[in-house]
Amino acid sequence: MTYGLVMLAVFFGPMVEAGDLSVSVGPGQAGPVTWQEVSFEYQVGPAGGWQARLVGLAQHDGTYLGDWTASCAASPEVALPGCELGQLNWRLDEDIELTANFSVAQGDDEWQVAVLGRGWELAVNVPEQRPADVQAAAVFRDFDLSLLPKILLAPAGLTLLEGRLNGQARWPVDDSLNADFQFEAVNLDTEDGLIAAEGLGISLELNVSHLEQNPHWSGKLSQHAGEVLAGPVYLPAPQQPLRLEFAGRLDGSQQWRFSRLDFTDPGALAITGSALFEVGDDGPGLTALELGEIEVKLPAFWQRWAEGPAGQVGFGDLQTQGAFRGRASWSFERGWAGNATVDRLDLFDPSGRVKIEGFSGSLGWEFEGSESDLSWDELEVYGLPFGSSRLRLKRQDAGLVLLAPLEMPLLDGAVVVDQLSWQRGDDETAGLRMDARIRPLSLTRLTRQLGWPEFGGQLSGEFPGIKYADERLGFSGGILVKAFSGTIALDELAIERPFGTLPALSAQVQISRLDLLELTGAFNFGRMEGQASGWMRDLRLLDWRPVRMDTRLFTHEDVPRRRISQRAVENLSSLGGAGGALMTGTVLRVFEDFPYRRAGLACRLANNICHIDGVARHESGGFYIVEGRALPRLDIIGHRRLVDWPQLVAQLEAMMD
Repeated sequence: MTYGLVMLAVFFGPMVEAGDLSVSVGPGQAGPVTWQEVSFEYQVGPAGGWQARLVGLAQHDGTYLGDWTASCAASPEVALPGCELGQLNWRLDEDIELTANFSVAQGDDEWQVAVLGRGWELAVNVPEQRPADVQAAAVFRDFDLSLLPKILLAPAGLTLLEGRLNGQARWPVDDSLNADFQFEAVNLDTEDGLIAAEGLGISLELNVSHLEQNPHWSGKLSQHAGEVLAGPVYLPAPQQPLRLEFAGRLDGSQQWRFSRLDFTDPGALAITGSALFEVGDDGPGLTALELGEIEVKLPAFWQRWAEGPAGQVGFGDLQTQGAFRGRASWSFERGWAGNATVDRLDLFDPSGRVKIEGFSGSLGWEFEGSESDLSWDELEVYGLPFGSSRLRLKRQDAGLVLLAPLEMPLLDGAVVVDQLSWQRGDDETAGLRMDARIRPLSLTRLTRQLGWPEFGGQLSGEFPGIKYADERLGFSGGILVKAFSGTIALDELAIERPFGTLPALSAQVQISRLDLLELTGAFNFGRMEGQASGWMRDLRLLDWRPVRMDTRLFTHEDVPRRRISQRAVENLSSLGGAGGALMTGTVLRVFEDFPYRRAGLACRLANNICHIDGVARHESGGFYIVEGRALPRLDIIGHRRLVDWPQLVAQLEAMMD
């Protein structure tokens, strides 16, 4: 701006020596900039001076840049376009107005322009013979960044910028621009809130050479203080400075090529690579990225870079140990490729969802046919202890396939994955698919391991078509549990967010001829003899707790021995509500157990309320929970139809203590 005013004064200088002058030009445009009026006034005499104004300056996209005014009082000793002491004013609106002092003096074959503001200085040298060969230098001394008008922050999406700036920049020096800046105590925030910083300390060194043709650049960026939030990534203040060294060049006018990108977060992350940006209608966009060397060290990397994103899916508090290194590349045409080597990664979830020790091996994603070979010493998922295993994969058709069955020992059995494939994309074929089975394992050992009431039997299953996509794990096969001399079959099993926040499970459960003596003995409920069948239809668990189901259990009348103990009578009576057992307490104490004809209980759970029913209606309006037979005959009649589910669960837990 100041340079333009000097040129205006140089042009009209010889004309104004003889008298006053006033020049005004209407709307105009120069490149992407427009204005409403340009004017220049000069008055001869002691009270005179000159003033130049640029009114209604704006960018071509409509961004308003305000009104600019440069004025200088008369100075008899200084001829135009010189100015001993002038004032520069930038007015955006009634609330935003910035001012600075300036001077214009003639030196040896050049004009020297100096502008002085609050915390900053600008010096410009304009050769008389070659005005285009301008040289300039800017110096900042504790410049208050909050003085910058919001219009300058808008292109970066900033709504807040505070802090101090020190340093200087010079251009051109031997066809180069050199800059050295230090930013201290910087606070910033963006309009969308995705990027913010507090107390930021940054230093920047920049050198741009060959300014006239094919500019080359190199520099260093370092953060030594302050905390940063970038989307889900929160970076606390570094114990050692984060450093980025870069170098590159402009190829033609459409490509920005960074031949060197070296980033270091000491003790956590080191990356060496290169990048290519191409300039389009929306500005420069990344078209290729090459990361020739990546080194990650845990736990520092997890704590600084991964904890935030992992926290969004419920894994923010993982404890990690180990390291891995590799390389990766990305291009607009090919997507991602790369490989990595993992060196004994250990991972522990305090919530008990997952634990892994000794995870090692190589992962390849570089070209068609790349193989991955991974192994681990121990794997624990929700308390289930899997033994040492080996996983071999191959890249095929922009996805991964299993090279050999994956066998994961579990107690005295195993989980075996016979086939596995992962396909990326947006169609129905995308996601993880596998065929798996559970090799029979002892329920006695499993229940003991999980801290459940111990009972015998076996657990097995066949899953010919498992699919995982969009955080949903679906099973086309079923799980068969052989327990209590009967069977429990799970079908239509699906798990949503299995490792995330609020996991959900849905299934259909069919129960067939469980031995009640074994069942009640395992759960310390009181003794019942007989067999029971039933179902759990439309079962849904949220965070592994039932929130919906239609459940019914009933006994079989073709079983010869059907008896119930006093304790089981008392427990079932409390579940049935008012009315209890139709036999006096004195008579109950005489007998240890009682014969029954049939028994059963149903619960339809919805909105945290259990709608209870029995095996038949009773003439009193209630329902039979137990219908007696022979002598001494005992009936348990329920009258409470609606029960608060948490209260019912608490009752059941108290009964089995």
